[in-house]
Amino acid sequence: MNSLDIAERFGFLVYKRKSFPHLSLRFKGIDLHVDSTPGDGFNLITHAHSDHYGHKNVENPKAIASIETAKILKTVSNKEFSGVIFKIGDSFRLGELKIETYPTKHIHGATAFYIKEIGALITGDVKHWECLPRCKVLITEATYGHPSFVFEDEIDRLLSVAKSNIALGAYPIGKAQRVAEILNSEGYEFTAEDKIKKICSALGIEVGNSGSRIVSPRNLKDGYILTAQRYYRRPRIVISDHMDYRGIIAMVEHCKPEHVLFYHGKPSEKLKKELSDMSITCSTLRDVDITLP
Repeated sequence: MNSLDIAERFGFLVYKRKSFPHLSLRFKGIDLHVDSTPGDGFNLITHAHSDHYGHKNVENPKAIASIETAKILKTVSNKEFSGVIFKIGDSFRLGELKIETYPTKHIHGATAFYIKEIGALITGDVKHWECLPRCKVLITEATYGHPSFVFEDEIDRLLSVAKSNIALGAYPIGKAQRVAEILNSEGYEFTAEDKIKKICSALGIEVGNSGSRIVSPRNLKDGYILTAQRYYRRPRIVISDHMDYRGIIAMVEHCKPEHVLFYHGKPSEKLKKELSDMSITCSTLRDVDITLP
């Protein structure tokens, strides 16, 4: 389905901007830019990872983000977040639109936005989908949208190697804080590089001064990379901030949309076929064929 097909069927316009990335929605004169650079209207920031462009919106008074996302963005940018902040689970209004918020557990502060008037659910990246509501249109991710990506988090293996005062490679925003919380909950002593310490501190997560060390993957010389991605050459422990292929299917079954728009990641033909077999239409950013300023 292209942009006009979606507009005719569901009553709102999906479009790209010339300053692409990602997409925007327009309904009754209100523009919502999803994980995108600032523009006329409001910017919905699903979480603080740089590829979702929250860092470009720190000084945007019409940016909207969770309390935790704003804290992370302030920590990494050294600037106060100028937009609107909310507690995940709260709802707010933008003109005629009521927007409800839900946790996705991708990283701290990761939020799904449900626009009640049009039945559209924007998830951002997702780790746990169980709290998400039913919707007509699901605007979501497909990072692991190929059936070869089936995995379980190897928490026991992480804890086993963490006993050995070893380096653990984890993305500084998100995964590092999750690993820190896991180690804290099990009583493990650990430390972390400075950027990770600062983000943990902003979120109230304690980091010690000895034991295994959490570092950015780019700074990992020995030890384990914590990821479900397969392209790293170093020893790997599966710890993912995303759901796997089965999780994408389960999320769709749970939310029961009529249409799914994958705006981040690449869905496989197999995934598209599975949705079709469920009588659910789907599209990707390539199908969004209207571009506006």
